[in-house]
Parts: sequence; C-alpha cells; structure tokens
Amino acid sequence: MPAAIRILLLALAVLAGIGAAAIQAEDTPCATAAECNTRGTQAYRQGSYPQALDAFAWQLRLAERQEQGGADSEQALNNLALTSLKAGQPGRARAWMNLALDRGYSGKATRHNLEQVALKVDYPSLQGLAGHYLRYAGQAEWESLQIEPVKGSYQASFALMRIGNPEKLMEYGPAAVGELSGRLEGQGALYRLRSEGLGAGCSLLVWQEGIDLRVVESLGGDCQGYGGMGIAAAGNWVKISSQARDD
Repeated sequence: MPAAIRILLLALAVLAGIGAAAIQAEDTPCATAAECNTRGTQAYRQGSYPQALDAFAWQLRLAERQEQGGADSEQALNNLALTSLKAGQPGRARAWMNLALDRGYSGKATRHNLEQVALKVDYPSLQGLAGHYLRYAGQAEWESLQIEPVKGSYQASFALMRIGNPEKLMEYGPAAVGELSGRLEGQGALYRLRSEGLGAGCSLLVWQEGIDLRVVESLGGDCQGYGGMGIAAAGNWVKISSQARDD
C-alpha cells in the first residue's frame, strides 16, 4: 500500500478515535481543570476507573492549555497515574509518572505515587526489546511504537501524531499524523530500521537504554516522508508492556 494512502487511513482512524473521545467527554463535561478533578475524584471513589481516567485526561488537557505554572498539570498526572494503577494498567501509570518527572515535578503526591508505581510495575518482565512503547504527544494523547519478534528479528510499527492547536484537537483531530514500519536489524542495544517508508539515504536507529528506547534518525529532506509536517519518530520512548499489543 502506498505511503500516502497509509497515512490518510491512519489520519481517518485517529480522527474517528478522537471524535469518539469527544462524544464521551460531552457526557461528563467539565469547564475547568478543578471541575474535572472533582468529577474524576468522584468516579475514582466509586470504582468507575474508565470514567475517572476520562475526567482526569480532560483535567490535564485544560491545565496544559490554560496554566502558567505546573500545579494543575502535576495534579492531573498524579491522578492519571494512580487511577491507571487501580485500573490494572501499571505500564500506563509508569508512563504518566515518567512524564511528571520529565517536567520536573517533585511534590508530595508525585513522590508518594512514584513509590506506588515502582512497587506495582513488573520491571523484570519489561526486559528485552519486544513490547509496547509510548511517547507523549500532548493533550493527554500518546504516540505508539510496537515491536514484535518476527523470524529471528523484530518488526517495528510507529503510529505518530503532532497535536497542533489544542483547542481544535477534539473537533478536527491532530495537525499531522504519520505511520512507519519495518524490520529492525542489529544486535545488543542498537538496531537499524529497514523500511520502504524511509527516503533514500535516510536512516533510523533504535537504541535500547535499560527498558526504554531512544530513536535517532536523519532529519530533513525526504527523511520524514512517512508523515505530515512536523512528524518525526526521533526521541525517547517509554516501555509500558512486554506485549506489543497489550498494556
């Protein structure tokens, strides 16, 4: 399938998913981060974790759009991490806590929940290259990298997005999306992606650092032809599961 058609299909899928999220959010609307926190806390106490996660995701979105400092975002990230643990998603909880630490948050709740996440995550099971990795795109949305063992090697699949205007995300979807897949060749901690989606003379390396990954790629020219404007796979990726299609 031509790359342009794959990207179009991916964009339609992302738009459909975000549209569904917007409809769900209208069932429990909250106009401010504080109101979302209240609604999410109520759902959490009732054991309605999917509803709590939805409300806390909206808390984070509104906090990222409106705040000057970081208190509201830190609270939202802690809410998402703790609720993910309760929902049986320790890998997701780890990703939320990593994001909080990357932003330099170190409040009392962050320190407490960091201990809770560390106790719940099965770190030995996350060893090895295969699995599901996330990278934060903004507005409570994640980009995805799935790596699966295939005939003595590995198959990597990236699903990428650039948020663009956060006010328009739920109405129109992300500003750009991208899709890139191919076979990983290498050994030890360093692998090279072999893919028809990469332009001539372009390279993409996957470096395994502990249980997480760092992607390094050629930038500029036709090297990001696998996605829309501003799309790139380069950066840090957090592992949430040893299963490529599981949390």
